[in-house]
Amino acid sequence: MFEIGVENQVASVLTMLAGAILALALGWMRSEREQVERKKLVMLTIALPLFGAFFSHLLYCLVNAGDVFYNQPFLYVLAFFGCGQMMYGGILGVVLALVILGGRDRMTLLESYAPSTVLMIAAARLAEGFAGQGYGEYWYDEPMFFCRFPFMVYDSAYECWSWALFMLEMLIALILLVVLLVKKKGRKGDGMLLGLGLYACAQVVLESLRRDEFLRWGFVRVEELFSAVVILLVLILYCLYTGKGKAASKAVCFALFLAMVVLCLLLEFATEGRIPFLLFLEVWQCYAAMAGACAVMAGCVLWMRGMTIVEKD
Repeated sequence: MFEIGVENQVASVLTMLAGAILALALGWMRSEREQVERKKLVMLTIALPLFGAFFSHLLYCLVNAGDVFYNQPFLYVLAFFGCGQMMYGGILGVVLALVILGGRDRMTLLESYAPSTVLMIAAARLAEGFAGQGYGEYWYDEPMFFCRFPFMVYDSAYECWSWALFMLEMLIALILLVVLLVKKKGRKGDGMLLGLGLYACAQVVLESLRRDEFLRWGFVRVEELFSAVVILLVLILYCLYTGKGKAASKAVCFALFLAMVVLCLLLEFATEGRIPFLLFLEVWQCYAAMAGACAVMAGCVLWMRGMTIVEKD
């Protein structure tokens, strides 16, 4: 079912469709429990897939503007159900739809649809695998136990295995789904911030591990940059929620986050042997250190959220 460079379009579309149906149904049920009017939920059920698909494609076109402008027809920008999508664009579209169409219930809806958002991310990652994408480094040594699905996927063109990153990304999204479903109620909108913050922390290292058709600006991987921006925005919003007070803790949290961003940037260069004082590190050690830095960033998100909860109590 999964092979690098081989697209199973039917399976990919069906996976996205099933994910969208489950995500919308989950969001509807959680919103009804919060007594959101049904008319608004019907409108969101129609608008959310459209907003998600449109902004996913729009962000891809903006990031890849040079290629789109010179090599694609003008109407390509409007072909948002075709090829060329970015995950963060889809997330942006969902958030905008909930904020714009939610009216006075926008914060309630952001909270209710937070698990649906990460559920849709999980479906999109699985669909990515059916599209022959979402793989990491190739395994050139002798075959081992992990040279099989779901740990790796096969590339018949090169006759070797590669790590199935899309499966790990899907697993992380499903773990976040469970976390958001079982977490205690807090400030409205907390679920969306928590889900996006933790997801972005994981994506920093996972995007660095990708070896497929990822987008980059020079030496900068776009998804990694967007992930860092999302984490920063989440920290800022949590900081604003706490109001005044705890200035020292907030300053330490932001300083720690920025230090981890710098460390990840250095480690990214170190994997290519471009940082002289880090040449003693093996490539796998660089990625292990990067994963540790991402765990610290996730700790910053949880720390800042904890200050919000304390302030609320």
